[in-house]
Amino acid sequence: MSDLGWHQVQVDVPRGDVQRVSDLLFAAGAMGLQETYRPGETPPPRQPWDTGPPAPVAAWTRILAWYEQPDQPRVDALMAPHPTVWTFEPGRDWEAEWRASFRPKQVSPRVVIAPPWDAPEGAIIIEPGQGFGTGEHPTTLGALRRLDALADTHHTVLDLGCGSGILAIAAAKLGCEAWGVDNEVRAVQDSHDNARLNGVTLDFSDTPIEALQRPAELVLANLYAEVLVALAPHILRLTQRRLVVAGVLADREHLVLNAFASLKIEHRDVDGEWICLQFATENAG
Repeated sequence: MSDLGWHQVQVDVPRGDVQRVSDLLFAAGAMGLQETYRPGETPPPRQPWDTGPPAPVAAWTRILAWYEQPDQPRVDALMAPHPTVWTFEPGRDWEAEWRASFRPKQVSPRVVIAPPWDAPEGAIIIEPGQGFGTGEHPTTLGALRRLDALADTHHTVLDLGCGSGILAIAAAKLGCEAWGVDNEVRAVQDSHDNARLNGVTLDFSDTPIEALQRPAELVLANLYAEVLVALAPHILRLTQRRLVVAGVLADREHLVLNAFASLKIEHRDVDGEWICLQFATENAG
């Protein structure tokens, strides 16, 4: 896109006409194109626990196309009989705005999450844009707060479903011996990269939880309720003193409580629709 700005055209077309209209827009000089939904027609996001058929697809599609110097009458004629809406967006320094949107975040008394370009001493450095585990999601924040509260009295920490590695990295910076596992090879690599970025050496692997043998005093499991329930026997086997689960939607909390009924509930945090639970074993101390 031009630093001076660009012109955007919006047109709504029947879904079956998308390819033909897209070809016409590109033929008229479009620099880029996006398909999206009209207001009120965006289907609900499909969650890992959804088992029914997907939501029906809307009959119409909204197309956005961008031009530097458009021939507006020509584009309007090509789009007929569908009306067009033109807007102009002045040029902006997108990278500077993107960087400015990521500031150090004080999560708990001792835990600060920060991007590499604005990291105070002792902060956990996470590269923005890696998705889940950047310290923005309520489940990650809940787990980090409980970790800060427990780190001084728990020497070993296991991060189940480590994602970006942020929980294990935070545990290491708080003085614990920590390690993590994830069934996604990319997550394991991201965790290793983030550990190096933070100057700590941690053991991350894609070892299945069923094969893990070493228990930890504190187990952190930022996983969906359905996954927690399925893995409960192994999580219980690996938990020596305390367990923190943080990926629980409110309407599924009862499933987790039933799965870990042998443990004592010590703490419960609510952040919107998300629940963070802290459990203790009989010998938690």
